[in-house]
Amino acid sequence: MSKSRISAGPQAFAKGTGRRDLLKYTLAAGAAGIGARSARAQAPVSLTMAIWGDRTSEIAHRNVIAKYQQQKPNVDIKLEVTPFGQFYQQIDTRLAGRQAPDMFRIQYQQVGRYANGRTVVDLSPYLPADYGSAFMPAMWQAVNYAGKAFAMPYHTDTIALFYNVPLFEKLGIVAPTSLDKSWTWAEYTDIARRIKKDGGLPYATAMIWQTSNAYRWLPFLYQHGGRVLEDDFKTPLIGSRLGIETIAWTQSFFKEGLSPASTSIKSNEQPQNLFANGTLGMYLGGDWHMSFLRDNMTTPWNVTYMPRDVAMASDMGGNCIAVSRDCKVPEVAADFLKFLASEQSMRDFARDGALLPIRTSLAHENLQYSYRPDAMKVFIEQATTIPENLARTVGLPIWSRINQRLADQLDLAFTSDQSAETTARNIDAAIRVITGA
Repeated sequence: MSKSRISAGPQAFAKGTGRRDLLKYTLAAGAAGIGARSARAQAPVSLTMAIWGDRTSEIAHRNVIAKYQQQKPNVDIKLEVTPFGQFYQQIDTRLAGRQAPDMFRIQYQQVGRYANGRTVVDLSPYLPADYGSAFMPAMWQAVNYAGKAFAMPYHTDTIALFYNVPLFEKLGIVAPTSLDKSWTWAEYTDIARRIKKDGGLPYATAMIWQTSNAYRWLPFLYQHGGRVLEDDFKTPLIGSRLGIETIAWTQSFFKEGLSPASTSIKSNEQPQNLFANGTLGMYLGGDWHMSFLRDNMTTPWNVTYMPRDVAMASDMGGNCIAVSRDCKVPEVAADFLKFLASEQSMRDFARDGALLPIRTSLAHENLQYSYRPDAMKVFIEQATTIPENLARTVGLPIWSRINQRLADQLDLAFTSDQSAETTARNIDAAIRVITGA
């Protein structure tokens, strides 16, 4: 549990000065460098921030904290790093015991449940009215609940198509080099069949939706013009023609043996491993896989865009930071989060962490990534195709329950030959129970 110690002598503050006024003075003094020694001595503020991530991500977080503390030397921020597999369980346990860290990293898909439970702080009072206009619309929508911002977006990641360069050259396959030239569903299916038939590999492709990450199936639904829910965000739509057709198309990759059954939604097989060892000729994966491929794949690889149907869409990945209800100084935490999401900080953080920025001003900027800037450019462009409706849907407090039912049924379609119609009908029935529609 974080502890904040605030005190002031009578020589600095008149009797009756409030804690909020004192903090405003303290932050201003630290920012200006005026009276910084006095501010540190009189009003030190200690915050904790919990994250998960690899060493690269940890370094990126520590760098931005160090830069903030240079400007606000009276504020001390301690970083806590926990493995992702244990992260939410620990956070939820600490929230229940009212001993949560002051700030913690969460996926966009988790904002709704924490906001609904009022275990995180509404940041709106600390932000200008038009603050969200600087961010990609889908990202800002994802941190909003009931019209208020309950977390600060600061990066994203998304999915694009990794492919084996020598294999594509051997088969005469030329990958698209611009977003508007991305392959259609039909073209992507045809290429997968060519890889399976003539490529000499056991399988053609796979998608990273394993360990029940069924929400990564949604881009295909949106590409086909479908949605999960009606505008009331209660009535299910997957049972519509568009939903059934999307299920049938994604199911066809397993039926035709183009994708291994071990990469279905409830499995643990990771496609990046199969791609690196030559089992797959291509796969739909995330920008965070690049460091793994750098270290584990000797065959040259490259990245192109996701396939499209009537529209383009991609997965909404990435994370935001929330302030817990246990934070004693939410205005100070909010001040740090604004610094974290500022243009310069976001530029530095994205470059240091090999992540994607979400300020619109940075979407087309050359961020000078140290590794594969050409591939990062593809992911940055792909991130602009995340539908706002998708962002709002996965941000619902009930989304985790819908996601699990979606995973159960899609896995049956992919591994047990359950028909697309039955799958869609079962998903809709489960959603009706969850939403009360």
